[in-house]
Amino acid sequence: MKTPKEYIYYFLEIIIRERRRHYWTCLMKRNVSSLGVRGGGKLTINQKNNIKKVFQKVPSFSYASHKFYTIATGKFFPNYMPDSLFYQYIDPFYNNWDMASFLDHKGLYRNMFPGAKQPKLLTYRMNGFWYNENGIIINQEEAVSAVMRSKNSFIKQAVGSEGGHGIIFVDSSKQTSQSLKKQLDFNSLDIVVQEGLEQSSTLSCINSSSVNTIRLLTLLKRDGNVKIYSTVLRMGINESKVDNASSGGITVGIEENGRLKSCAYNAKGIRFDKHPTSGVKFDDFTIPNFEEIKHTVKEQAKNFPHFRLISWDIALDKNNNPIIIEANLKYGEIDFHQLNNGPLFGDDTKEILNEVFVHKH
Repeated sequence: MKTPKEYIYYFLEIIIRERRRHYWTCLMKRNVSSLGVRGGGKLTINQKNNIKKVFQKVPSFSYASHKFYTIATGKFFPNYMPDSLFYQYIDPFYNNWDMASFLDHKGLYRNMFPGAKQPKLLTYRMNGFWYNENGIIINQEEAVSAVMRSKNSFIKQAVGSEGGHGIIFVDSSKQTSQSLKKQLDFNSLDIVVQEGLEQSSTLSCINSSSVNTIRLLTLLKRDGNVKIYSTVLRMGINESKVDNASSGGITVGIEENGRLKSCAYNAKGIRFDKHPTSGVKFDDFTIPNFEEIKHTVKEQAKNFPHFRLISWDIALDKNNNPIIIEANLKYGEIDFHQLNNGPLFGDDTKEILNEVFVHKH
């Protein structure tokens, strides 16, 4: 017998799940419409039956994602993961969203990734208090001085900086202490200030305006092993300083050996056979030090048992060393994974669905 409080939480969870389902279903339908397909990209009866066989154990799902990925790529797979299903059930099953709100704070990253390289932290603000790179409380004047001593840096929200939105790039040579203070005070949210990164020459050749990052999706299995399900390279275009697909960037899939695939996609499913700004062909490039990148995220993923499904953003510095930019502990995007690499969990789709909806342990 549930208590009144438990009933409230139960019904709130139903409402939240339904809102997620509605949002992602509508988004996928808009994406299908934007591709200009007559009839809304209808699936055949046989295709729908094959999809039902895969997802027969789930409460409900929409065909919208299958339509979108099939139309955009020209390839049909019954085990494409519906985006609405992923954000309703899969992601919150594997990841503790309540804990993520705290651990997502980028000012704490210095303690979270033992032995891994990260961008140099200059200062950060948490609940109105300023801290230096070692986590010691300082005043705002000291924080401003730390940023001014760095030639190039950037300010971003410490929590919830999805999509590259709200990032402010700072060129200290064009700033005064007073103007920088105003930028740091642009809102009262928690923020971090990190030093700019000189990226790998290989990635810079593809697009030089942004730091282009490798996104890897890892799952910590019950046996303690970590599996990488999908990797893509995220790139800025049109002189944008951010590489996020939701901010106009594009993504290209990465083969097991680190070689880029032949075409890229934007968030709306538009295909690019070469980079629209630099003009380079994607499959002329191989990601440097790719095995070390994979080793880095596999080892770090073992430290997060409450976040079994993590989306990692990894940059390469000028010496091709992997640099952890971000670990997305919830809401990791899946559309560009499936556009570039096919079904998110591949042959493991039924195993994942059984764990989430049948065994539930």
